[in-house]
Amino acid sequence: MALWRGSAYAGFLALVVGCVFLLEPELPASALRSLWSSLRLGPAPAPASPESRLAAAWDALIVQPARRWRRVAVGVNACVDVVLSGVKLLQALGLSPGHGRDHAVLHSRDDLEEAFTHFMGKGAAAERFFSSKEAFRDIAQVASELPDAQHYVGGNAALIGQKFAANTDLQVFPAVTSLGLNEQELLFLSQSASGPHSSLSSWNGVPDVGVVSDILFWILKEHGRSESRTSDLTRIHFHTLVYHILATVDGHWANQVAAVAAGARVAGTQACATKTIDAQQVSLKAPQEFVTSRLEAGPRIVFSPNEPVVTWHREGISFHFTPVLICKDPVRTVGLGDAISAEGLVYSEVLPRS
Repeated sequence: MALWRGSAYAGFLALVVGCVFLLEPELPASALRSLWSSLRLGPAPAPASPESRLAAAWDALIVQPARRWRRVAVGVNACVDVVLSGVKLLQALGLSPGHGRDHAVLHSRDDLEEAFTHFMGKGAAAERFFSSKEAFRDIAQVASELPDAQHYVGGNAALIGQKFAANTDLQVFPAVTSLGLNEQELLFLSQSASGPHSSLSSWNGVPDVGVVSDILFWILKEHGRSESRTSDLTRIHFHTLVYHILATVDGHWANQVAAVAAGARVAGTQACATKTIDAQQVSLKAPQEFVTSRLEAGPRIVFSPNEPVVTWHREGISFHFTPVLICKDPVRTVGLGDAISAEGLVYSEVLPRS
């Protein structure tokens, strides 16, 4: 009888703990652990991390589109990417990191050193044109011959083509329907055409979601497909280090929740060189709260790892936001933007034209 009473008591307490957790999910973890310990069943299991919860939620959301790709347009360019330590390259060139300074165009080794130091200090990637063919060839040769240098197929077309070749048969058609952009390319587009927030000279840390959303809206509203415009552009996949946004003109694309989640997921797996997200190797750095516009009275979003894709709408354009799980010790980041764009397209569905 005593054994039966003990079992009933333990079962009753377990039920109470479950009800409390269900009705009061925000109850401090210390209180829940105290209740659990009263069962004398050992310590309560550690709560899942935001990273593992987000990865699990992605896996549930990422589904194949109903209609698969048959034709894909990929620009024609290819090169060889040399991947190595930037610091080791500067040392091999006889340069030491000094005062950082941005250069719109690189003319010499010193310009390379200053630009590298400038962007390294910001933790940001950069692309700059090198005006001197001879100086560039010398630097490229030194880089290619370093012992730790790795060589990969490069160029947007080659990388995206490789990704699609594993998923569909390719044909080519002369129309631009979708763009993939990072924060530098997005701001350059706005600056070059006097678009919204074009007075910004550069991003200060993580690009503001509201500002990014305003520029994406402007591109699709002013230059995207409409009844009065012959443009075929209906989709933009924006990616920065800590989050992605997919913006689409309504009525042209489906499965975009899965597409933006797949693009963000591959950013973590490729950078860490893992087949699946390892929550111990990644970290969540995306903004936990943000506004959807800095030019209009858009809603304020509070992000939850359990619902990793946030959607909002603005005058016939839909936006899908998801964070990125950033690899703590990245193995390979070259070509990551192209992998992101391609993965998002693989999971996208083009709706038939009416």
